[in-house]
Amino acid sequence: MLFDTRYFWAVFTSKDRLTTSKLRDIFVRSKSPCASSVTIYEVSKLTLANEGKDVANLRVSTIKRDFEIVDVDSDVAEEGAEISHRLRIPMADALIMSTSKRLRLPCVTDDPHFSEVKTVWI
Repeated sequence: MLFDTRYFWAVFTSKDRLTTSKLRDIFVRSKSPCASSVTIYEVSKLTLANEGKDVANLRVSTIKRDFEIVDVDSDVAEEGAEISHRLRIPMADALIMSTSKRLRLPCVTDDPHFSEVKTVWI
């Protein structure tokens, strides 16, 4: 499974134990969890803005430790541009959706933009 940024943001910020447990179960059930390098950017940027560099570094290192990071290559970038243009969605969402399509992996998200890939709803 490919885990979208919104999954990580929910894991890192949820104060509800039931939600956190549900999210953890999705991770445990995934056979080889992946995340886009775009997610590294988004988590880092959001965390820097809200909680500072130390927390951002900790979160990013946790993701890198537990998930295979998939870089954006030229094919993903090209398809992402087409998706962004066609659906009129933000670049990051389009690149993550394109990555999910290319890898033929369901995407773990609660983002309604992810209409072109199979999703595991959080």
